[in-house]
Amino acid sequence: MEFQFLGGASEVGSLGLVVRDQGRTLLFDYGMTPTDPPSYPRPAPVNLDVAVLSHAHLDHSGMTPLLSRLPKTRMVATPVTIAVADLLTRDALKVARLEGYLPPYTTNDIQSLHGRYTAVDRHGTFRHHGIEIELTPAGHIPGASMMLYRGNRDVLFTGDLQAIPTHLVSGAEPLECDVLVMESTYAGREHPDRKETERRFRDKVAETVERGGKVIVPAFAVGRAQEVLMSLAASGFETYLDGMARKVNEIYAAAPEYLADSRRFRRALEGVHVVEHPGDRRKALREGEVIVTTGGMLDGGPVLFYIGELYQDAKSSIFLTGFQVDGSNGRQLLDEGTLTIDETTIHPACEVLKFDFSAHAGHSELLRVVKESGARQVVLMHGDQRELLRDALAGSVDVILPENGKPFSV
Repeated sequence: MEFQFLGGASEVGSLGLVVRDQGRTLLFDYGMTPTDPPSYPRPAPVNLDVAVLSHAHLDHSGMTPLLSRLPKTRMVATPVTIAVADLLTRDALKVARLEGYLPPYTTNDIQSLHGRYTAVDRHGTFRHHGIEIELTPAGHIPGASMMLYRGNRDVLFTGDLQAIPTHLVSGAEPLECDVLVMESTYAGREHPDRKETERRFRDKVAETVERGGKVIVPAFAVGRAQEVLMSLAASGFETYLDGMARKVNEIYAAAPEYLADSRRFRRALEGVHVVEHPGDRRKALREGEVIVTTGGMLDGGPVLFYIGELYQDAKSSIFLTGFQVDGSNGRQLLDEGTLTIDETTIHPACEVLKFDFSAHAGHSELLRVVKESGARQVVLMHGDQRELLRDALAGSVDVILPENGKPFSV
């Protein structure tokens, strides 16, 4: 079996893995990195038989519309992933046009891709012309799946995974395999106790509200916003939700079997005020205590409106809940205490804190997944500190650290 990464081997973003086996060519994920400007993986092979999509986040799904131009490619994903990926790729196209980038695909490509998809349940199996791929939950976000390709050797591709239960999803359910292709985003790093993080988050929200301030919570529309809303559900704060997360909530609510507790999810949303129109944002500022809004890295979206209105208020707070990549406004805020909005640099007087609501497995959880899979070979991808995980696995399994564009065999 020959493997080749088109992107995402030694970095988080633009993931794409080509597997050639027994005359077949498969592609696992095909993403982009939504930096400024965006970066893209290498071109996909023209002779693809099947492409599988582990989940909807743009660094895994962002280039999939281009696959609709290939002559025979079939796409495989869960129904939830298909719906959310459609939403995100359409938004990426809109952002590219607004920012003046040349879009890598068109609306027609996105629409055409639907004709290539086969929706497979989270515990289902896809079979096509002798190709067999079994899905199993990856945790991370609703609909996220690990994909087990049964070929010359059984290969389990994790996509992104979360091994512990969260409010939104249960933990990953790895299958036994010969070769484990595993993300390593948090290699060498552990997450703080999740319950303690959420308790501290709610306490800081209460502290801000008690001193007369507002709390802005920038959150990724897919997964993170929902986790934050469920964490706040029983706290009684006047909470407003703005941005794309509204549509994601509708997709999740329509697929209760993909949620850890669909009743809790619906109850959490019942207490949330949804910003339906731009005019509602003034109401959120007047009456809201907590505003959960996209975008999660402060590079665009409604969050910039709210920060623009409140940044001089020392009573208010900005609580980041996601990873802030280098070059993002969120990273700038954490490192320098400044933000750049419409080419103007501002110095927010608000309290700024970051809380670890990560949907990725930490170092020890990744080691547990390796053990549970029974893999004899482990390919570490999608991380910039893979060596730390390789060293921890030394002597127990054969570890491969691939490089983008360089084929290797297993």
